Amino acid sequence: MSDNNFNYDTFIRNPSNPNSVTDFFSHESLFSSSSNTSPILNSFNISSFNVNGLKMYGQNKIELISSFFSLKHIFFGGIVDTHLHPKQMKFLSKRTIFSSDLDTSKQILSSGGVSLLIENSLASHVQDFKSHSSRLLSVDLYFKGNVKLRIFVVYIPPPAESVLRSDTINLLINQLILTKQAGFYHAVCGDFNMHLDSYYPIYFNQPQVASKHIHQLFYHLLSYGYEDCTPINLSDSLGTFRRNDQITHVDYVWSCPLLKGFALTVCIFNA
Repeated sequence: MSDNNFNYDTFIRNPSNPNSVTDFFSHESLFSSSSNTSPILNSFNISSFNVNGLKMYGQNKIELISSFFSLKHIFFGGIVDTHLHPKQMKFLSKRTIFSSDLDTSKQILSSGGVSLLIENSLASHVQDFKSHSSRLLSVDLYFKGNVKLRIFVVYIPPPAESVLRSDTINLLINQLILTKQAGFYHAVCGDFNMHLDSYYPIYFNQPQVASKHIHQLFYHLLSYGYEDCTPINLSDSLGTFRRNDQITHVDYVWSCPLLKGFALTVCIFNA
């Protein structure tokens, strides 16, 4: 059904108040607890944002990002392409932050750098952190009831850096397989530099082409039941990437089959 008076941009950019969602959903919380005094909220938000470098105006940028995360109640904020070392990122942010190592080799176009900003109230639940490369990190959180949550942040280089792009994709897929085997709830946020909207017709209509190496990441995610949490872009003006007249989205939050059943709302903010 469609409504000619329905404003898609307004709906996505100004979603319903999260507090009102509980009036319509009786879904069991991922962090369910029998205690009424549990400090863990029954919902959390994950975001992805390409900051396009923090060497220039880094302090101002990170303060704006932190304020935006607080305003939108974002508990896990993935930021990619920071171009900064972990110590520099920790100095800039007042939130709990985990950052990847930085690639300083001169043979690449971008030094990368990915970070995950975590709401301070959840910091005590962090049990492990790994910088798998300058473009991939993971943070593990443990909660009561043997609930294990792993958040990945990834920056996949553009096609121009084909070797580095392929290495990053292979590394991410391998880590997803290991994470599934370990029984973690998990999500992947970041800049994929690829377009899911154009891949869907190939996946559904050309299975032999869909499984080729060039499409291996999307093929793996869709084949194993992961779900893209970014709204399908039905708007001419809404997206996460803009260049000249091109508007699309290359930034994603993917949830694993265990986690996707807990998703309630999805938003793109014009930040």
